[in-house]
Amino acid sequence: MNTLPHTNAHLSMTEIRWLVNELNTDRARLARALALMEETLGDEAATARAQLESQHDAVLAALERVATGSYGLCERCGEAIPYGRLLVMPEVTHCVGCQR
Repeated sequence: MNTLPHTNAHLSMTEIRWLVNELNTDRARLARALALMEETLGDEAATARAQLESQHDAVLAALERVATGSYGLCERCGEAIPYGRLLVMPEVTHCVGCQR
């Protein structure tokens, strides 16, 4: 991704690039874990597989928000999600106040 929309003024391009890198790392890790789980455990691990799939979907959704310029904004109130919160959970969709 060479050009990233920068509609989220509270995040610098460096911060966005760092977070995108983290999201892509998470996406690859989760995809590998899902494939390995499918090969080795089959249907015996339905709950764990569902959790991994949910995490994978959340990472893909975060990458889509980066592409559309809405990444880092709370989906409920529209306020900026602090960079520190995004560092801990780059796929997060709500600020702390709305998450409660």
